[in-house]
Amino acid sequence: MTRRYQYVVLSVFVGLLVVTAGCSGPLSDTDTSRELKLVNQDNTDHAVVVEISDETGLVYSDGRTIEAESDLNLAQFNQTGEFDVKVTVDGNSTTITHTFQSTDDAIHVTNIGISNAGTVRIE
Repeated sequence: MTRRYQYVVLSVFVGLLVVTAGCSGPLSDTDTSRELKLVNQDNTDHAVVVEISDETGLVYSDGRTIEAESDLNLAQFNQTGEFDVKVTVDGNSTTITHTFQSTDDAIHVTNIGISNAGTVRIE
């Protein structure tokens, strides 16, 4: 190998190390997958819409029909802090202030429970 070729290869290698620095370490809070899970504990199917807002307005919205006594994941919500979570079940809305905590867990799941008569709780 020529000196110039070795220099180019070494430069590319060092450049890659600099660009990827920190990417292989433990997951930070920004690398956390924040899942929203709908849990229907009722024996009836429900049409559910989840809207999350902060002081600037709506920052998240997703909705599905969920079968009786089942659960499903909504699109991820990857923000932390205090938000108003509006859950509409079959046209009836409930708004709950919820704090999405910072975490070092690789996956953090927030459960939105629907119980009998469409009552909502967030855990």
